[in-house]
Amino acid sequence: MKIIAKSFAFILFFCNGLLAQISPPLGARLNYNQVMFRYPEVEGAFLYKLTIDAYDSLKAEKPSSSLIFNDSNTCTLVQNLEFGKKYVWKTEAFSQPGQKLSTSQSYSFSLLKNDFNDPNIFKVSQFINKPEKYKDGIVWLDKYFCALDRSGKVVWQFPKSVKNAFMPDNMTDLHMYSNGNISFSNDTTLYYFDRDLKLIWHCHVGMLKPILKVTNFHHVFNRLPNGNFIALGSTFEKFKLDKTDAATYTYDNNIILEFDSVGKLLWHWEFRKHADTLLVKDVLKKYGTKNSKLSVMVHGNSVSYDSTYKHLYLGCRDFNRIIKIDRASKKIIAEYGPKLTDSDTKVFQTNFYSRQHDVKPVGKNEVLLFNNGEETEKGKSSVMRILLPQNVQEKAKKTWELDLDIDTIPGKAIKYGSAELLSNGNYLICGGTNGRILEVTANKEPVWDLYLQAKTLPVFPFRLFAQYRAYYSSSLYPYYFVVSINKSKPKAIKLFNEGTESDSYKLEFFDTPSNTISKSVSTLTTPIIKSGGSYVVASKSDSIRSIKVTSLSSGIIQWYTINK
Repeated sequence: MKIIAKSFAFILFFCNGLLAQISPPLGARLNYNQVMFRYPEVEGAFLYKLTIDAYDSLKAEKPSSSLIFNDSNTCTLVQNLEFGKKYVWKTEAFSQPGQKLSTSQSYSFSLLKNDFNDPNIFKVSQFINKPEKYKDGIVWLDKYFCALDRSGKVVWQFPKSVKNAFMPDNMTDLHMYSNGNISFSNDTTLYYFDRDLKLIWHCHVGMLKPILKVTNFHHVFNRLPNGNFIALGSTFEKFKLDKTDAATYTYDNNIILEFDSVGKLLWHWEFRKHADTLLVKDVLKKYGTKNSKLSVMVHGNSVSYDSTYKHLYLGCRDFNRIIKIDRASKKIIAEYGPKLTDSDTKVFQTNFYSRQHDVKPVGKNEVLLFNNGEETEKGKSSVMRILLPQNVQEKAKKTWELDLDIDTIPGKAIKYGSAELLSNGNYLICGGTNGRILEVTANKEPVWDLYLQAKTLPVFPFRLFAQYRAYYSSSLYPYYFVVSINKSKPKAIKLFNEGTESDSYKLEFFDTPSNTISKSVSTLTTPIIKSGGSYVVASKSDSIRSIKVTSLSSGIIQWYTINK
């Protein structure tokens, strides 16, 4: 489905149903099997019949099966289409008495071959499934290059057959946003694109050279609620213990970067400029290096804003440290973790976690994180919420914790891992190197899981299929809507919430066409409309010529122009 425009809004122009976007468009080749069909509005139509014929291949002349859907508006979400097949579809419009008003032309599209369903390479097992206790949806898995449904079937894929400028060899932090667009990072590049793999913007480390030196991107690339983006990068800084030292060491200088909605760098923060780098030398003196490269790893692997947008939390795995940063001054205002050396006196001490991943604020002064635990500890990987101390009189306090050894499947992860607090109060947990994706309730009841295994080659044995992070979406179309305009007086405007999430909308009415810049005549905000629900507004003025509708949950915008 291709409805992309600047400023990352989905913009559609309607003229009383005479001009409408057809989706999927003729000849489209889709990399997903959950498809929103959109078709022209027919005046006087009460019911639309959507017929979809499936062909086993592009060359097949006769359909192998057919699907039929009836809908009251011009939008129908169809799930579980089959990868590798061709589809031909059309719509018929009927009046309320059942009289056929029109039949559309036929449109064809196809689904690309699924590169990730080969049972000789990928194995997805399920041991826990209590659908009455979780919300249906899909889960985005970065190392899998896919989004899977609750049964472990591929819904969306970054197919291996696609050859373009941003075909990744590695993928981290793959997920979709409320506006339907997707992002990931790939060692040296950040990518932001639509569900059809159409690139919106990207940033290679070399593109930052006039402003800032960045060697690589890693671990984090996220769109913020205000439309900006946050990412993690780094360089490797050389140092000696003293002037007489023959050896030269390095540490990873973690760099936080914030971009605007079109990829322009707005703000950045460097570890080497604001952290106590003497601590790096003290850690080296006490522990030495853990590798032959003479590197002291700080290993920043997560960064998030709190709800105020004034503070950021940077998670540093190898220092077992959470760093709180004031955005305006760039100063470190607090550090949390174990005391690493005698000189490490400013830290709020806690030994609750080690080698942690995916630190994110979930409340005032409270964070959620995935705790790998030290490599020598068995069965110690866990997910926890921690209330962080704000002064020397306070102590860190665990407010929630789940040990991942919940059954006979080992819960230990050496690295990776994530935890996401869902809107229903459950937690979606990516077990990192233990290969398990798990959802549990706030009462710690496991309600769903997937256990992932894969082979590098068919001749090799199956091994745990590690994922860096997992993210939840209710569908490929969490926020999606259509508007129908009745020509009769007064004009009735009916808004249908076709997305899989509840939403509310801002409607702005103009007495000029949609392509004319002007001030709105009137504005209203709808109440929250549940998925599948609708809302009717009667226009109070015959002078209204265009309507702008904005989803308040996603920022998606649609314009509707009324011809007079």
